[in-house]
Amino acid sequence: MTATITPIAAPATVGAISSQAGATVYVYTDPDGTLSSDCTGCGEYAWTLAADHGFARQHAAACFRRPSPLRLAA
Repeated sequence: MTATITPIAAPATVGAISSQAGATVYVYTDPDGTLSSDCTGCGEYAWTLAADHGFARQHAAACFRRPSPLRLAA
C-alpha cells in the first residue's frame, strides 16, 4: 500500500480592512480560488461563493466589537 501526500497551500492574504472599533477584517484567497474573510473583532469567519472585498467592507462597517486580546496557553 502506497500513501500519496498532497501538499495543502495556506490561504494568501489579499486585503485587510479596519473596522470602526479598531478590529481588522482580513480577506484571503483560498487554494481553490475562492475568497474568505476573518474578523479580529467578533471572530466571524465567512466563506461563500459570493464572498468578495465588498462583503468584507460591509462587515467592517457593521462590526463594532473591539479586537480580542490574544489568549496565551497556560
